[in-house]
Amino acid sequence: MGKGFNVVKVMEPESFKQLELLQKEVWGGSEIIPYHVLIAFQKMGGVVLAAYDERDRPVGMLCGYNSTRDGEPFFYMHLCGVVPDMRNQGVATMLKIRLRELLLEEGIRVARWLLDPLQIPEAYLSIHRLGAVGRRYEENFYGLMRDPYNRGLESDRLEVEWRMDSHRVEERLSQNHEDTVENLRREGAKNILKTVNVGSVKKVLDYRLNIKSGKILLEIPRNMDDIKRLDLSTAIEWRRITRRIFKKYISESYVVTDLLPGGDSYFYLLEKLE
Repeated sequence: MGKGFNVVKVMEPESFKQLELLQKEVWGGSEIIPYHVLIAFQKMGGVVLAAYDERDRPVGMLCGYNSTRDGEPFFYMHLCGVVPDMRNQGVATMLKIRLRELLLEEGIRVARWLLDPLQIPEAYLSIHRLGAVGRRYEENFYGLMRDPYNRGLESDRLEVEWRMDSHRVEERLSQNHEDTVENLRREGAKNILKTVNVGSVKKVLDYRLNIKSGKILLEIPRNMDDIKRLDLSTAIEWRRITRRIFKKYISESYVVTDLLPGGDSYFYLLEKLE
């Protein structure tokens, strides 16, 4: 399936055991889903996918299960991870596109998952490239976590919704959608933050919670992992401030509809939907 990778539904017990090792490589080994739980996911209505390279090495995985909300069936994707040496190679995109194919074949049109809005790569793929939108914000969803990826910050999550047969998603997957922060500003989008760079650390100078605009731009540093390592208190402040902004505007019927690069930052687009 392109670029020398093959994405398949995992079926053999030994292959599930390999995914325990993959999880340790991706997330540092502190907390993994045991192989027997993954088998149950696959055989009891969920999905477990793995991506293999040309040497038949598992380099990425995705898993989740079906659920319902307000009478509508949807797929909850619990995790999607790629080994460090294969990131930025399109593996996560291939896993999610294959998931979409399988779910649409089953008649399931909606998938949902949780992402850390301060982690740009996952959010950019989910919202900009795949066309998911953010409609709910969960404060400290998992409590304090111990793995290297999450350690140091409370586990806030943006819940994104992927309506897989929508025009929006078709457009994003065909890469026919292009926009820029500059264009959005010309259209009247308002910045909600003022920031300053102190060395290699971006800090918030000021922010407003009273903007009256149909489109709002929320700036996020590109390098939150570096900020956590260099100045944890600033990273905690980013979590606190962005939490307030997301919760307030989502509660007022704004939806997170895009994430775009701009200068040395990225910008979430929050749009007021009536």
